[in-house]
Amino acid sequence: MDESWLGVLRRINLNQLASFAAVADRGSFRAAAAQLHISQSALSVQVQQLEAALGVKLLHRDTRTVRLTDEGRRLEQVFSLSGRELARVLAQLRDEGRLQKGAIVLAVLPSLAATFLPPLMRAFQTRFPGIRIRMHDADSRRAHEQIQQGAVDIAVTSRSPRNVEVGFQPLFEEPLLAVVPAADALFRRRASASLELLARRPLLLNPRGVDLRERLETLFRAAGIAAAPAQELTGTASLVALAASGMGVSIQPRSSLYGLDLGACRLLPLRPAALREIGVITPPGRTPSPATAAFHDYLVEHAASVAWPLLGVPGPHAGTDTALTVNRSGV
Repeated sequence: MDESWLGVLRRINLNQLASFAAVADRGSFRAAAAQLHISQSALSVQVQQLEAALGVKLLHRDTRTVRLTDEGRRLEQVFSLSGRELARVLAQLRDEGRLQKGAIVLAVLPSLAATFLPPLMRAFQTRFPGIRIRMHDADSRRAHEQIQQGAVDIAVTSRSPRNVEVGFQPLFEEPLLAVVPAADALFRRRASASLELLARRPLLLNPRGVDLRERLETLFRAAGIAAAPAQELTGTASLVALAASGMGVSIQPRSSLYGLDLGACRLLPLRPAALREIGVITPPGRTPSPATAAFHDYLVEHAASVAWPLLGVPGPHAGTDTALTVNRSGV
């Protein structure tokens, strides 16, 4: 910035400029003082201080009228435009700081966009009707990229090494469930399924590059099992359809199964239990807007209590076994 003009601005203040602008607009110290809700003497002092700081007279004064000097006219022409724009921006920032206005761009896993996010968004916007939220779905890798690029303000996604690096704030955990054919005798009398048992059937998994696939490969390696999927598909609905037709078994988080036709499938908790952690991330090194900060805090406070009844994940004071609760629900 040019320090010369900053030096000029340091010698004056907005009160002086506002006082001058009011006199120029009203053509009268009395009317201007009434508009600004100050005394005429205080108004006169403000204008005199501005003239002293600039070293020029801005107003012609006599007993009956107040007129702009040439210098005053030049200042009035500039400030009538810049002052209004400055006031507009300041009012906008004030409203945003008070959470009366704002805009948030949100990235979210598709399964969560279809389940627990809508009621949270609705409740938040009921509380803060002036804040707009634009949501679009993105897998974990894409959400991480958008956060790093600053393309989104906040993302709700699953825990992964890359997301931990940008400050992952946990919200809740949801169970990973085995999706098996309802008619498969291997699972008919079982209340849970081990990885060893699942590996006896063709595995229907997401492709490499998907965080869930990486998580499952880690689980299989820890169990000493070489997992070779029979089918690799991105869409959960397709994997469930294959399982329903008896072509194998899949493992999916509970939220990914919400709303799907599971009539020909059974959902069994894994043994030992395995969970997927859901959390929120924001761009590193960037101070969030008041609206984004408020939505972040709202998610942290309310996400688990909303996810519990929708997805069968533990609420703040839940004492039930999550996986068994899901299994007893009849899906």
